[in-house]
Amino acid sequence: MKRIIMAAAVGVALAGCSTGAGELLAGQNRTVEYVRVFDIKTEAPAPAVVHAANVGISRNIRNATLAAPLLDPAQVLDQPGRFKLAETPGAAAGPSCEGASWTAKARPDVRGSQDTHIVACLYPYKTGYHLDMYAAVTRKEGGWLAWPRRATGMVLGTPDKFVEKTMLDLVRTIRETTGAQVALVEAKPEVAGAPWLEPSGGGKQTSKP
Repeated sequence: MKRIIMAAAVGVALAGCSTGAGELLAGQNRTVEYVRVFDIKTEAPAPAVVHAANVGISRNIRNATLAAPLLDPAQVLDQPGRFKLAETPGAAAGPSCEGASWTAKARPDVRGSQDTHIVACLYPYKTGYHLDMYAAVTRKEGGWLAWPRRATGMVLGTPDKFVEKTMLDLVRTIRETTGAQVALVEAKPEVAGAPWLEPSGGGKQTSKP
């Protein structure tokens, strides 16, 4: 009789794991958004700044969709433009980069991420540029696989670290290549210190080849 009861209990447990309980054990998806806006002052010509941006994004992402629309000098405003964020976090379309002189959009395949979306927009204005960057990372959290995921992240890196490195390497490359002065305008979440003033490159890449 005891064996029958134990077998029934195991069967109920397995049935639960195949439904809602299974989802709880596996964890739940969570989307985290990142916004970085930098002010860039440089005397380098516009093509040099665009080239530096292309090099910077390619340090971590090989398959980004790049664009450099030709802008009429008369369209350059006194104040920089700004991208428009979608109302839904991690929306497939991402921010709109209307008025930007350079854009990069990518959905890199990053270890530990269900989906990663990165957009960068370079807005020229009379005395410099604004580099607006956005990222959305959807990843599993919680569940009985939480510790294995954490251990893997410590060894191979996390999607969050990949996003931070991608954004920093982009602005660092522009600063180093064009001799620009760079200042942080906005950061969500906040950034400690001034890592954009450190050398670009290096570190471990967490995106899959």
